[in-house]
Amino acid sequence: MVLGEIDLVKIICLCIIMLRQLVRQAPRVFSTSSCGLKPLCQFSTLSETHEMLRKTCRDFAEGELKPIAAKIDKEHLFPRRQVEQMGELGLMGLLVPEEYGGTGMDYLSYALVMEEISRGCASAGVVLSAHNSLYVAPIHKFGSKEQKEQFLTPFSTGKKIGCFALSEPGNGSDAGAASTVAVSSGSGYALTGTKSWITNGYEAEASVVFATTDKSKKHKGISAFIVPMPSDGK
Repeated sequence: MVLGEIDLVKIICLCIIMLRQLVRQAPRVFSTSSCGLKPLCQFSTLSETHEMLRKTCRDFAEGELKPIAAKIDKEHLFPRRQVEQMGELGLMGLLVPEEYGGTGMDYLSYALVMEEISRGCASAGVVLSAHNSLYVAPIHKFGSKEQKEQFLTPFSTGKKIGCFALSEPGNGSDAGAASTVAVSSGSGYALTGTKSWITNGYEAEASVVFATTDKSKKHKGISAFIVPMPSDGK
């Protein structure tokens, strides 16, 4: 299933837009004065909603993530129960509109959530960010209504998670050198290639996969596909 007609450039632009919105919505960490730099907490406070969200995530991180952080890293475990709990808190669909099962919050909320969750467990923070930024965001931004209903709504609750398949064994994250190709098969596309080092890959139930559809266009000939998981490869 093709994710619209997007290419690598548009995905990169989306990431840049997300970073810009974070900068615009988040308070500056420092403010200059005649005495040098001072923490902004001396000048400004978060809104009641943002402060409540931060406290909720901090309490969750202290109570549910921090006690298991060392264990899951040492034993290479996936924090499935904690991911579902983050879904119950609305964190797995934080930026998704309510019509698609999300909480519809802003980028400052996302920054606060990432900071607090990662304080408790860096691995859980990576699971959360890869799901929200790399899987959810492209489908939310470029997906059709049908794609959103099938691959966004069920993934906003924490019961299902997604991943982002770009890296390959021979080129890492150099998308322009990707060897995975997609060929139209009439009713869809046949993808041929290998992806590696995919965060959430073993646990995900769908992936945004990048493959070359037109080699003559070089990096502009790379498209994104939504691939249900697991797949038998046919």
